[in-house]
Amino acid sequence: MAQFQILCPHSDTEWRPITIEFCFAPTGDQQYLWPPFEDAEAARQQLLLRVPDARLRVALAGANIGDVDWQVREKLRFADGSYEPTPWHDEPWYQAKHDEHFCHISTEQAGKIAFTENSAKGQLDRQLVMSPGRYLHRFFSNDLDNNAIEGWCARLSVQLQEDALKITQDADEIEDVYVGGPSSCMAHDASDFESFCHPARIYAGPDTALAYIGAREDARARSVVWPERKIHTSIYGDVSRLKLLLEAAGYREGGLNGARVRRIVDGDSFVVPYIDAGGDLADDGEYLIIGRGNIPSENTNGLGDQCWYCPRCDHSSTAHDTVYYSDGSSEEWCYGCFTDRTIFCAYNECSYSNAETFVTVLADDDEHDVLERDVEAFGAVYLEDRGEWWVSGCCRRCDASGDWFHLDDLTEYHGEWLCDDHLPEPFDDDDPSLVNAHVLALHRFRDEMAAIAVEVAKWQAAGNRARDERLKREREDAGSPQSETPHGTACDPESDAASSGDHPDRPPLSEDLLHLVAAQPATATAHPAGA
Repeated sequence: MAQFQILCPHSDTEWRPITIEFCFAPTGDQQYLWPPFEDAEAARQQLLLRVPDARLRVALAGANIGDVDWQVREKLRFADGSYEPTPWHDEPWYQAKHDEHFCHISTEQAGKIAFTENSAKGQLDRQLVMSPGRYLHRFFSNDLDNNAIEGWCARLSVQLQEDALKITQDADEIEDVYVGGPSSCMAHDASDFESFCHPARIYAGPDTALAYIGAREDARARSVVWPERKIHTSIYGDVSRLKLLLEAAGYREGGLNGARVRRIVDGDSFVVPYIDAGGDLADDGEYLIIGRGNIPSENTNGLGDQCWYCPRCDHSSTAHDTVYYSDGSSEEWCYGCFTDRTIFCAYNECSYSNAETFVTVLADDDEHDVLERDVEAFGAVYLEDRGEWWVSGCCRRCDASGDWFHLDDLTEYHGEWLCDDHLPEPFDDDDPSLVNAHVLALHRFRDEMAAIAVEVAKWQAAGNRARDERLKREREDAGSPQSETPHGTACDPESDAASSGDHPDRPPLSEDLLHLVAAQPATATAHPAGA
């Protein structure tokens, strides 16, 4: 069974085992061999509590490393320094997988990590080499977001010293870093500025300098610094790496107020960049002093002039035109903002900020943009069926519902304009040349039924009168004992027929016809054309 021991440097070239009492072994009966690796590691930690600065490591005693299982082999490689731990080695989210991966800095490929992919590969002593970002994304995306992963990769880069921190006060070098490095409002060729030279050249001392990483013509990150006070300002580019390097060099983030920069005269003005970590400058005759005067420090044209700034984009420019707001206020904008960020209101005939709420009002072969609050004053109406605003001249109300419709969506029907929902249900007309034949037929039918109803009413009235007279005579005859049988009795059908009206020869109405006319109004009614 393999045993382990704790080694301590005896000289610059020799390591010797020590006992649990921190004596070089063997010493009496003091323990200096431990069967499992974990016990030896625990003993090493106890010794470090007693002597924190001691250089101690666990090693295999009297056996070949091939005689132990692969997990112990990997632990020994960390213990004896064969493996260099990653920056995230002690993090809890990684430690949960450490005994599976044994992730370490690759000994074969610079800037990469290596780890044991699975147990089978571990037994074969094969490690997979991978970029640190890919490894962290693959196995720890539930624990780390993109920013955290970028930060750990930056720490590894700093640990491997892949990037050297460079600090310069050379004006030409500063200009090259600005022009070829990370993007910003100052990262342009000198010809893009109104000043006769690149405005960043003023950072070439005496108090300020430029810190950067990467090549001079292709810097990956930069920051204006104040070396004497160990202050760095905003970092552009690879923030994580440069920040770690600056912090390792003792820098902290701060401002530049009070720092002296070069005094470069340009006509009646000075060459001044946009300074994001200080106020307006003062002129002491030899240098410009940041944050101590009224020479503008927020211009992007390279000059310390009092510039006009567009209130929308905050860039120095020239006022182009007035832009209005619905609350009645207004301001002047530059040409670019006025062209790209305004909408012309057809009602007020003014240009408004596109942040206002506009309505598109349609017209035949045209359309207009109108402020939402003014859309009705513009003469527009909303068409529910189309879900659109239209100028009223293209629309009218449905005579049946009163709702607005486009003229193309209404039908003129007997002098009325009706929408589809209020048109009568059509049926096939036998005569295609007769427009609305079904409507005319309906009107004729109703007129005929009304005439029949009038006749029926007359018959009913005559019958009622005859019945009343007969009943009256019967009552009178019943009161007189000498009365004779009246002419025509209730059982005499001919008598009933004779007394029923002025037309004894008219045949009686059938029951079906009586039912039909009973459902019609007693008098004829006028029907509007659109009924």
